[in-house]
Amino acid sequence: MGNLKIDKYLVFALFFALLNMGAIFFIFGFQQYSDSQDYFQTIHWLRGESPHIDAERALRPLGPILAAPFEFFGEGAGLIVQNLLFYLASAFLIFRIVELLFRNKKQAVLAVMLWVTATPMLEYGLSYLTDTGAWFFYLLSIFLTLLYFYARKYSFARNAKPTAYPKLAQEHSLALPGESIFICVALISSMGVLMKENGSLGIIFFGMMLLLSREFSWTEKILKIIKVGLIFLAPLILFQLAAYKFFQYTSLDWYLDNSSGAPGESILLVGLRYLGQLFRILGIIWPLVLWGLFLEWREKNWDRLKIYLALLPPSFSFLLWTVGGGGRTVFIFAPLGIILASYALKKRGPLFLSALFFTIAVLNYWFVSVNQQMPFTDLLYTLLFSKGQ
Repeated sequence: MGNLKIDKYLVFALFFALLNMGAIFFIFGFQQYSDSQDYFQTIHWLRGESPHIDAERALRPLGPILAAPFEFFGEGAGLIVQNLLFYLASAFLIFRIVELLFRNKKQAVLAVMLWVTATPMLEYGLSYLTDTGAWFFYLLSIFLTLLYFYARKYSFARNAKPTAYPKLAQEHSLALPGESIFICVALISSMGVLMKENGSLGIIFFGMMLLLSREFSWTEKILKIIKVGLIFLAPLILFQLAAYKFFQYTSLDWYLDNSSGAPGESILLVGLRYLGQLFRILGIIWPLVLWGLFLEWREKNWDRLKIYLALLPPSFSFLLWTVGGGGRTVFIFAPLGIILASYALKKRGPLFLSALFFTIAVLNYWFVSVNQQMPFTDLLYTLLFSKGQ
């Protein structure tokens, strides 16, 4: 017990997350959305209480499976229980990712504060949905990928002090050897699909990091990509075959039903939604995101710049998703944006930071309250383009 060290920065970050959690419950409560009833029905089906299940929800059963044992607390209670855990776990992972990248605990705290006060976390993070779990799987894949490449002494560690990165990687390695982390990234990404599609995007980050590494020959890179791809795809292919057998519906059917350009909504409206949601998820901290990017470019830290480059494909993957263009989908960009914004803030004093986070919290809570009654993007589209139709 005498050797037990308490990380006061991490404790503060998680305490702030808990306070924010309490504020979400006090102001908004545990909210239901249009697809919440589908999750309730899936839970009832899993418990043998209903003969009906939506085929689309059957493609993403992990959330209801985890929720089913807690149903005796009330309808959908298991969704709230798991989201409480995923909410705190995602805050923990944001802290560790930023700490690993910058070796700066203060900056890691700032990143957590930006993460938990982002509007999608306020609106959906503790609701009767499964998005928080998907974001957790994505962040966990990013964290393990960074551990894998740090431990393997890849290109972004070559210019570091001889013991700095290896020691830091060892502190967070979870006692897993390199190849075990490699396999875990593939399996966790595969599990993420069963929570929600964007829960799998960490596998793209891993592949990009591998392609950008200078440590392996192209033959080795291709072989590793094939290996991780097979580990990732094998369980999903089996699951899709089962889904087709029992429900005559697969993820390909879902994507074709919901892809951009599907009947029912204008592509222009979808584009405006994406643009509006991309602004909304980070709101007034967008100048900090751009300033952080400028600082990184000026510093020419190619190790971190390559990591940002590897994050770009998964961060903009929402452009391939659905016609909805909702904040839950676009929030996959948030880890990249928050990492950059936290870098822009790390040298700021406590008075400035206190005023900034008070402003962010007030505006984001206000926006979530108002936006639930008035969808700004759709309203703007109606005002600009409905005339004459």
